[in-house]
Amino acid sequence: MKADLEARNLNKTFGAVTAAEDINVTISEGEVVAVIGANGAGKTTFVNMITGYLEPSSGTILFRGQNITGWTPRQVSRIGICRSFQVAQLFQGLTTVENMMLAFAAMQITGTSFLRPLHDAAVKKRCLEILEKFHIDQYADVEVNTLAQGVRKLLDIAMAMVSKPALLLLDEPTSGVAISEKFSLMDTVMNGVKSLQSSVMFIEHDIEIVSRYASRVIAFYNGRILVDAAPDVALADQQVRQFVIGDSQHGSGDRVPVDNTSIAPVQDRAASVERQRSPTLRIEKLNVAIEGVQILRNVSLEIPTGAMMGLIGRNGAGKTTLMRSVMGLVKPTSGHILLDAKDLIAIDAYRRASIGVGYMPEDRRLVPNLSVADNIVIPAWATKTAGANQRLQWIYGLIPEITDLSSRSGMVLSGGQQKLVALARALMAGTRLLLLDEPFEGVAPALSTRLIEIVSSLKSEGLSVLISESDDTHTKNVVDETFVIERGSVRPYK
Repeated sequence: MKADLEARNLNKTFGAVTAAEDINVTISEGEVVAVIGANGAGKTTFVNMITGYLEPSSGTILFRGQNITGWTPRQVSRIGICRSFQVAQLFQGLTTVENMMLAFAAMQITGTSFLRPLHDAAVKKRCLEILEKFHIDQYADVEVNTLAQGVRKLLDIAMAMVSKPALLLLDEPTSGVAISEKFSLMDTVMNGVKSLQSSVMFIEHDIEIVSRYASRVIAFYNGRILVDAAPDVALADQQVRQFVIGDSQHGSGDRVPVDNTSIAPVQDRAASVERQRSPTLRIEKLNVAIEGVQILRNVSLEIPTGAMMGLIGRNGAGKTTLMRSVMGLVKPTSGHILLDAKDLIAIDAYRRASIGVGYMPEDRRLVPNLSVADNIVIPAWATKTAGANQRLQWIYGLIPEITDLSSRSGMVLSGGQQKLVALARALMAGTRLLLLDEPFEGVAPALSTRLIEIVSSLKSEGLSVLISESDDTHTKNVVDETFVIERGSVRPYK
């Protein structure tokens, strides 16, 4: 088989930190290659060098024999290498087919001709054909901000396919997708890619997805390649099992079980009853509609002071909309959101951080050109909160992993590192109430366990916390109570 991509002796350093060291990879025409590794192992750095978002410190990148080292992302995409992102990069407020047509336009000549494809019937027809291959053509005229996470992921990948690339790079395609939907999503992706005859390299933490869909596995650790082999060989390798999968998984692909001995026990029933008398957050008969579509239906729940509550539901059930409503990013059509008996609906969204509400969005939303430390203290700057440095030092003590990252810019962090920074930023503002939207999605099993330890330690801080997940895999031994959200309605979990 002919080689589509050759990476030769790639190295990348950020100051004294080596993010990639002596990387040698060849991807042949028609291959499906999985890239695995713990968060911060070098996976995203490798992909960013290939796609032009980072320039290697040394080494060479060849695409079908042509040296593309140091090319810009636009140049790289135009010769046949395209990518999707862990967090779907969509144009909010536009429809699905309009997003596709903009992606097509971006591949054309810059200047006055940029918008011409948006008015071309032939371009629209081509975009609809690709949407059909990915089984999302029924959403063609639906605004993307109302789409479920699984559909958004498929759209992001479909947008990368408008130019029929020779090589498609997927960054955690099943991240944020419910466990019950991940295989159907990957089946759709693989069938769609196969019909367009593209080679694929995908980053993934779910070992079951890797073993089922990859023809080859490349395992990273500390910026180096541990193993490059067939899935059965790579996943059985002792170093891969130790540093990537974790022995507790026994190669099953299931998530690493939580060590309950390290988690503080739920407080006794009497204390729980006492908390119920003074809820920090009370939501009463909340209704939210977006573009005429009813998302939340008469939602009522309470988060007692000092309690940790779970909210589980499949993609599109309304978890994120509920949290965004509390933060003021979505306007309810009716109902009340009370923080210490004060109705938040009457308070501007930008003021909610100043009254002690912290929010960790699923897609992290870091400012890429700011340092980690600056990203964390943004809420304190915006609200002119006193004692920001003292709060920052407390956060560093709680999450020491980010101390060494404090001077790095947000754009060079791995997905898992970005999750830690987003949590730290939420803690900077969240002195009363903390909202964590899918905090365990898109992170390696080892980091998921670490995040649980951090979240569990917040019990001793007296914070009221609401954590959303697609299921209770991670939080069932941590939360005091769990709610289920289905089609916008909330009920206790039984």
